[in-house]
Amino acid sequence: MKKLINTVALLAITNSSAFAASKYVHLTEPTTDIQKKEVVVVNDNVKYDGFYLGGGFTYMLLNDAVELRGHALTLIAGYYLNEYIGIEGRYTTTIDRVDTDTGAYVTSSDIDMTNLGIYIKPMYNLTTGFSLYGLAGYGKAKADSLSEDGLQWGLGAKYELSNGVGLFFDYMNLYDGDDFDGTQIDHTFYDATSFGATYTF
Repeated sequence: MKKLINTVALLAITNSSAFAASKYVHLTEPTTDIQKKEVVVVNDNVKYDGFYLGGGFTYMLLNDAVELRGHALTLIAGYYLNEYIGIEGRYTTTIDRVDTDTGAYVTSSDIDMTNLGIYIKPMYNLTTGFSLYGLAGYGKAKADSLSEDGLQWGLGAKYELSNGVGLFFDYMNLYDGDDFDGTQIDHTFYDATSFGATYTF
């Protein structure tokens, strides 16, 4: 009987010690070394590639034997290869009567001033959405029955608003030389200044 009591007491002491020890045991959760992936945020409002269409209002000026001035509409179609270069086609035609300034008087008449050209368009982005660009290529400029084709160039600026819509302002030199279509006039220039909008798909 005494031996049984000693055995029970020993078991009780052992269980009590194990319970007390368990209070100081801290379970450590397994850790996993997960590398953080760098996230590049892309501004979907600014599109630097793809097809685009546009249009704008243009002021055309031809200084030859007389000065011709007209308000015109410019239609644009192009493709951005990337954020640095694109290809652009333009067609410009007057939409109102053209003023003829002889120096002594000014008259208005229903003659046409037009230009059709295709250009390489290098671009430089100053900030996100705002860029400067150049235009250089081949075009044909007409004024009434006179026309000349050859090298044309221009400079402009563009600001992207949102979702592919942008505003632009540019200057185009359509002709700068002598003897515009046989007029035998020195230093003839033909230019166009435009303001408008484009949409990139």
